[in-house]
Amino acid sequence: MPTPAALPSGSPSPLLLCDKLITLAQQADRAGYPITAHHLAMLVETMFEEQPRRATCHAAGRARPASG
Repeated sequence: MPTPAALPSGSPSPLLLCDKLITLAQQADRAGYPITAHHLAMLVETMFEEQPRRATCHAAGRARPASG
């Protein structure tokens, strides 16, 4: 395994991280750690959940239509 000094700088892509997490989950499951495997798989899922969109200043300044 490379030492931390030998690792490339910058942050890895989300797909690379997910691939590593899935591999770790598979290894954990094979090693008899199903709960750990499940937690790792859930991390992958949360990485791709849609984040709530924030209203822009322009949209936030508009009045809401009256419900009636």
